[in-house]
Amino acid sequence: MNSKEYIKHEKLIMDMEYSIITNYIKIRKELNISQEQLAEETNVIRTTIARIERNMNSPQLKTMLELLEPLGYTLEIVPLKK
Repeated sequence: MNSKEYIKHEKLIMDMEYSIITNYIKIRKELNISQEQLAEETNVIRTTIARIERNMNSPQLKTMLELLEPLGYTLEIVPLKK
């Protein structure tokens, strides 16, 4: 992979991560669930939730699934749009 392809690949990954986190935040707020309430319902501490939401931490897959489950959502693998 040359440097141009690498940069394109990294941007794609960052965009996908941003989209997942942005949608998660939107859902949490629409359901009127605070970070504290979500922390109480999961094994994720509030400071970790805050860091994820401020894009300071890249969450592990397990963490994202733990945050989405009490909101009534999950992640799904779908083909990339080309």
